[in-house]
Amino acid sequence: MKANRKFLEQDRAEVGVGTLIVFIAMVLVAAVAAAVLINTSGTLQQRAQATGKEATQEVSSNLKLEAAYGNRSATSATSMEMLSLNVGLAAGATNLDLSQLVVRYSDGTNVRELTYSSAATTAAAGWGTATTKFGLVELRDQDNSFSASAPVVNSGDLVKLLVFDTDLSPRTDVTILIIPETGGTVPADFSTPSTYGTDLTIQYR
Repeated sequence: MKANRKFLEQDRAEVGVGTLIVFIAMVLVAAVAAAVLINTSGTLQQRAQATGKEATQEVSSNLKLEAAYGNRSATSATSMEMLSLNVGLAAGATNLDLSQLVVRYSDGTNVRELTYSSAATTAAAGWGTATTKFGLVELRDQDNSFSASAPVVNSGDLVKLLVFDTDLSPRTDVTILIIPETGGTVPADFSTPSTYGTDLTIQYR
């Protein structure tokens, strides 16, 4: 009788050890699963924040078109030789490097993809032959953030963007799209008037 009782006590002890091992294994598995879930949720949160920030930058427009006008050469009464677009930052926009702009220009006959050139800016006085480049000239820059080599604009700055050799006749539909590095594109479409008269400068927008 005593031997049987001793056997039963040992048997219960073995069952208890097995249960303890299973319990410890379950705790370890739960801890590993919790660590994986926490790590995954943290990664997803960081990606969601980065994606939301990038989406906001892409949807919102960083640039704002203030005015658009053409300059006619004194030697030609029927051709607008250069376009000037006054641009600045939109409300809430961050600093923007205008050297990364791409300007898509079309007048129904010519289609150009223009990129920035400081040399084109220097040639603005003579209008040159910069058919694939655009120039930039500062109009307002209180903190000196803008230069020909680093044309960076921030809040309050105003810059003139120059498109050369346009040769626009009266009654011409012009499509211009300003594409910044980040943010939405800025359209600058207009139509030239039926006659230029004696004006050397024509306000479009």
